[in-house]
Amino acid sequence: MIISPKGKEMLSYISPLYQNSKIEQAIYEAIGSEWDSADELAHEILLQLHPQTATWGLVFWEQRLGLPTNTNEDMERRRRKVIAKRQSKHIINPERMAIILKNYTGADIEIIENVAPYVFEVKLTGREGFPKSLEDLYKEVKRIKPSHLSVRYRLISITESKFYVGAATLCGEEIVVYPWSPKAIESKGRINIAMANNTGVENITLYPKKEG
Repeated sequence: MIISPKGKEMLSYISPLYQNSKIEQAIYEAIGSEWDSADELAHEILLQLHPQTATWGLVFWEQRLGLPTNTNEDMERRRRKVIAKRQSKHIINPERMAIILKNYTGADIEIIENVAPYVFEVKLTGREGFPKSLEDLYKEVKRIKPSHLSVRYRLISITESKFYVGAATLCGEEIVVYPWSPKAIESKGRINIAMANNTGVENITLYPKKEG
């Protein structure tokens, strides 16, 4: 039984006379497995060419851009730092700064200019929280911002969740009918309504009353 995808492909090229041979299948399984490993390695290397998909190649990006390497740090965060550093080589304006910081943090960024003389504001809106320390972010802003401007920060963390509320109401009705009748009249019902708990009783008396 041949398992290797590449081995199956190569086996399909030979004469059908040999395709059922256990020896031929073993040969192409061995050769195909090597080709499969080579294909996986080639694909893995291609992923390292872009910081958005790099894994073990991130260290080379960090070395090239002069960033410190911390293998204990979240890989997605390391990728954002590399992307932000590459983008910061261009002329900085509010729009580009917002893009750089968004790649750096993953949050929605809004740059608000002139909140005070020579001061701009960085508004961060995150839906997944923020890192315990934003020191790296502060350093990045200091590095890319115009040197004559000061900056202040506004952080907004949005937490979205769902909750469900269920309620039930019970009610009963009693009817007395005159003149007297020996037959009992009884009604029962159940209604589910999405509201607070409530109970109610209603008495209805019909006249003329029972004699004697």
